[in-house]
Amino acid sequence: MKRIAGGSAGLLFSGSLPGLALPGILGENFLDSPIDTGRPVFPFFRHIPIYNFGDFIPKDQGGKFVHTEIFGTEDDSQIVEKIRQGRLQDVYGTPINWSLYEKTELEKSVWLNRFYFLPSLARLYFLTSDQSYLDDMMQLISRWVTDNPRLPDSHRKTFNWRDMQVAWRSIHWSWCYYLTEKGLTEDQKKIITESLKEHADILLNGFGKAPLNEFNHQSHGGLAMLYLGVLFPSFEQAEALRENGMRILSHHLDKAFFEDGGNVEYMFGYYPFETHIFRDTYLLCKQNNIRYPSALLPGLEKMAAYIASVSQPNATMPQVNDSFEMPTGTILATVNELLAKNRRSLKGKSTYFPDTQLGIIRREGSGNSWYLLAYPASVIGAHAHAGRLAFNFWLNGSPVLTDSGCPNYDNPKLVSWYRTSRAHNTVLIDGKSDEATSGKLLWVGKRNTGNRIVNWGETDSLNYCRMISPATESVNNTVSWSRSLVLVKNKFLVLYDRFDASGEHNYEVLFHFSPTEVSVHEKRKALLLPGKSSLAILPADPSMIGSLSIEEGILSLNGKDSSAPMASLKFAGEGLVHSVVVFMPGVDDLSQVKISREITEDGIGLEINSGDSAKTILLIKNPDSPKLSVLNRQSRQLFEVF
Repeated sequence: MKRIAGGSAGLLFSGSLPGLALPGILGENFLDSPIDTGRPVFPFFRHIPIYNFGDFIPKDQGGKFVHTEIFGTEDDSQIVEKIRQGRLQDVYGTPINWSLYEKTELEKSVWLNRFYFLPSLARLYFLTSDQSYLDDMMQLISRWVTDNPRLPDSHRKTFNWRDMQVAWRSIHWSWCYYLTEKGLTEDQKKIITESLKEHADILLNGFGKAPLNEFNHQSHGGLAMLYLGVLFPSFEQAEALRENGMRILSHHLDKAFFEDGGNVEYMFGYYPFETHIFRDTYLLCKQNNIRYPSALLPGLEKMAAYIASVSQPNATMPQVNDSFEMPTGTILATVNELLAKNRRSLKGKSTYFPDTQLGIIRREGSGNSWYLLAYPASVIGAHAHAGRLAFNFWLNGSPVLTDSGCPNYDNPKLVSWYRTSRAHNTVLIDGKSDEATSGKLLWVGKRNTGNRIVNWGETDSLNYCRMISPATESVNNTVSWSRSLVLVKNKFLVLYDRFDASGEHNYEVLFHFSPTEVSVHEKRKALLLPGKSSLAILPADPSMIGSLSIEEGILSLNGKDSSAPMASLKFAGEGLVHSVVVFMPGVDDLSQVKISREITEDGIGLEINSGDSAKTILLIKNPDSPKLSVLNRQSRQLFEVF
């Protein structure tokens, strides 16, 4: 490893540590269990041989994006190898400049000072007893302590002594201490713990005194306080750390999640990170006989169910809003372990989350497997993007339509592209994009919208989801828009957009594809995707399409900007306008595919023949009509297939 320089001095405690005490701060919503005295229990030792550290503790998204850019892996051995090859010095200079990017690339700056990479060295030491890992770890800690003394105004002058930087270091250095404790000298123990005492003071005077909120930084700060208060009970402020940490965590458990399990910040990629906060809370309390919130285990059960339901076919969270496609396997396995349940069994089921306003359609059979995510964007701003009535779509285990996601927060394309309306599988009306998230500001306030899922259901022959975006949404330019996703007989997907307006308007339907080949069939105004899961995307009425084009879009894939095709279907219409697009897999000959439609004031009927001599009729009734009579069929149902 490139030399980082070191320095050490002083002594700390040895032998057993004082017992824990948590006098009556918890109230009746906490479970009672006796509090033992004696040495605190580090509850994660049994996980160390099984999981790489970065898989066991998922990162917040800012940290994950930068970590992927710098190391590109969560494998501890590979991370350590790259550290020893000088990767940190390549990026941050020699000697390491801890504030090098603070005014230019803040996420890259705080990533370094949070030490996401440091427990990789500690874990390898724990597994091998190789002293060189401990030596490299202590060089980094000692160098940081020397270069970053805490001064009375440190928390105002530099980001290094603020917010999540302090919280992440508190957690990461706690892991490093316990994983390397048997090899640490008394001087080295003191370097770590004396600095952690200063961290504790910052946590208590920052997160500990701030008004309670539902922002993930605060819940993470609460966990950091719990770590220090439980694992270092000799600290003078240990009791206050435990008390304030538990107060914050209890609030977030109660207020930061919807009743259906979704998170109020609408951050899908963040969800494994937020779940680990409460998993670790449970393990720290359970193993140290500390009372924990009575809502903790039920909350973890909802979190596991949410992850299992929302997780994409490749076991990652969808990159919707400010999200990395975070892996779900380790967090789900470890939460399942403590719940003694297997939430993976939910993967075959469709799920509607009415509070979160999210729908997941899953269906298998007849040679096809489907995954659809319907996201109306009931909240826009902060971490939530402008993709109203958007949807993601996987076919046979591969992504077809994908939300553009999010890049590193330092990336200027976050503002110029990723958060704009055009970066999503939505419709632009008269070319308008959401004003707040399509401006020049990096962060805009969160606002509630009228975008909602209003109908959801499943029968033997279909799954359906109907969303609305009202005319009062300024981006709709006085147009009332409803969008229905209907999965029919596991054979094809119908996308039905209904626009109700006065006067004439222009409409642009956008499809963002995962990197693949997409061609245009001009006569049918169809999009064709090749491969083992070949797919034809066909308008029911090609004559209404004014133009169909393939443009170059951008997706965030594994933290990198990636070019990918984006299809634009444009048309104009006056008054009530109906747009129907059918996604049909396995079509070899478009000449054999016939789609016809019949429209009345009560709704629309579709007759679809995919060339296999089987005819399907789908009726979609207007919600306000008592019944629909079209194509020689009648229905009183909102959606019915014949």
